[in-house]
Amino acid sequence: MSIGIKHTYTLGEAAELLSCHKETIRRAIKDGNLQAAKLGRGYRVSRVDLEAFWQAQGGGVLFEKVEQQAVEPEPEPELVETKPKKPRGPEQLTLPT
Repeated sequence: MSIGIKHTYTLGEAAELLSCHKETIRRAIKDGNLQAAKLGRGYRVSRVDLEAFWQAQGGGVLFEKVEQQAVEPEPEPELVETKPKKPRGPEQLTLPT
C-alpha cells in the first residue's frame, strides 16, 4: 500500500472531485450507476469505481497515474565560507502616505 494516495472517498469528497452535489452521487449509487459500500449511515466510493463512473459519464482522466519511483535524497549542499558582513547603521524609515 502506498502512502499519500487515497483509495476510498466519502460522498462529499467524491462530489467535490466531480464538481457536483453529493446528492447527485447518492442518486448514481441508488440507480446502480456507481458502486459504493455502505458504512454506517454513509457511503464510501472506491477510487477505481469513481474513475470508471466519471469516464462512463464522458469525463476524461480523473486521477493522474502515479508511478512508484525510487527517490534518492538530494546531496547536502557544500558549505562555502563567506566573509562576515559589516554592520550597517540605522536606516531611514519611510512611512506610507
